[in-house]
Amino acid sequence: MKDEEAPAPALTPAAIRRRFTAAAWGSAIAWPLLTAAAAPLVMWWVGIGLDEMTSADFAAAGLLPLVMVVGYAAADAVRTVRKEQQEVAKSALGLVAAARSGDPSDLGHTARHFGNSLLQARTAFNTRVLPRQATLSFARRVLGEAEAAQLSPASLQAVRELARMEA
Repeated sequence: MKDEEAPAPALTPAAIRRRFTAAAWGSAIAWPLLTAAAAPLVMWWVGIGLDEMTSADFAAAGLLPLVMVVGYAAADAVRTVRKEQQEVAKSALGLVAAARSGDPSDLGHTARHFGNSLLQARTAFNTRVLPRQATLSFARRVLGEAEAAQLSPASLQAVRELARMEA
């Protein structure tokens, strides 16, 4: 017997912003945790003992470069999430501008781009930032309204709030 899927919760601009913030923090924290988890295995594999690890020479020669590389990787992971957030905000800004212009063909094109940018938002670990079903239903709603040549006031307000994420 197949379990029925629960309906996807509504996706709000506040929820989208929270998800991007959580993805940025999670990406920054993940690199040091992965390094700490893998370090004992790598040190065992290359034959570095506990007495050698605790020496001052090893700390200066071996750990300092590792800390710098892990710090760079964490900062790069955060930049990746912020870049995705800015892409969503730019596409939302384009959708707001298209809604103001009143051109139906431009509105449909920018709505499709907006939906794609929401669905393609990923972290540095290639995981989705936004839940797939909720994002898909939100993007379909906006696209359906855009193809009908006018966004509803509620959708337009949600897209405007997402356009503010760029600042």
